[in-house]
Amino acid sequence: MENFQYGKFDSSNQPPPLLVKHLQNNHMAATAAQKLCFYKLFPIIFHDIVDLLPSFVVYQVLREILDLIMSYPFRRKWLHVLGELCETFHEKMIRHFPDKITPKAHYIREYKDMINDFAPAIKQWCSRYEAKHSYFKKITVRTNNFKNIPKMLVTRYHLKQCLTFDHLTRLQSSQYPVGMRKVRKNCFDIQMKDILLKHFNHIDLDTDLYQCNILIHNNIEYRRCGVYVIDLKPSHEQPIFAQVIMIIKKKEKWWLLVDILNTICYDEKLSAWQIQSTTRYSLIDSNDLTYYHKGLDIYIVNNLSFVSFISRLTLH
Repeated sequence: MENFQYGKFDSSNQPPPLLVKHLQNNHMAATAAQKLCFYKLFPIIFHDIVDLLPSFVVYQVLREILDLIMSYPFRRKWLHVLGELCETFHEKMIRHFPDKITPKAHYIREYKDMINDFAPAIKQWCSRYEAKHSYFKKITVRTNNFKNIPKMLVTRYHLKQCLTFDHLTRLQSSQYPVGMRKVRKNCFDIQMKDILLKHFNHIDLDTDLYQCNILIHNNIEYRRCGVYVIDLKPSHEQPIFAQVIMIIKKKEKWWLLVDILNTICYDEKLSAWQIQSTTRYSLIDSNDLTYYHKGLDIYIVNNLSFVSFISRLTLH
């Protein structure tokens, strides 16, 4: 686990090393975001041994449940499937981990009725509170003051957040490029030049274009070499992925020069999509990404490329 290389997007939530004492205490010292990142990449990190774990079926069932719960929009026709998965998960937990069942393992059986009565569970997401909680929990420990922590959240964290929003220039603009510089003509191969000339008609590749390494547009980070979902296939809603080759600007407008990837299949063992480069380039607008906005990292397993995310995407 210590030798595993996290991608650029996942590295911000990279969990601390998993020690023997954590396994003995059945407790992982990490934030909620770090645990979610570790959970997502668990089959990829331990791809060489997961087949040998009889209890790995518990992870697979829970992954299917979480993919449905994290979906937005959530289809009502999924409720029956979700209910069966939750019952199966509860049975598998009793079979494989009878001494480690927590109340949450019982609460999961209520998700079907809860979503039916109160809308998709993603709308009740509390990780934003967890992110704030990690900040003022450190303050309470350092000051040895545990009185009225919710008030501390309001008076201290929110005031700090207002100050940050007021002074952070990137939040005062819908676009914030990082590492902006002129584009050199020799950066493009023949196929890329054809795409640019067809799209912009008349263009001087030496003077009209700028590029950047990272573009933050509408609070979404677009990064070179990052993979994004650009569309879904109408027949079976399989995601279509694209890898950002360059982020270029012409006349105050930013564009993503991407390589449209070939989606091979969904690997049940790794809970990830296998992809392959096709060197089929296209120029897209970031505003056209409507299904899943987060950037994805590519992980290599047995010389094959995979991307992993937690959600089930459906056509709007």
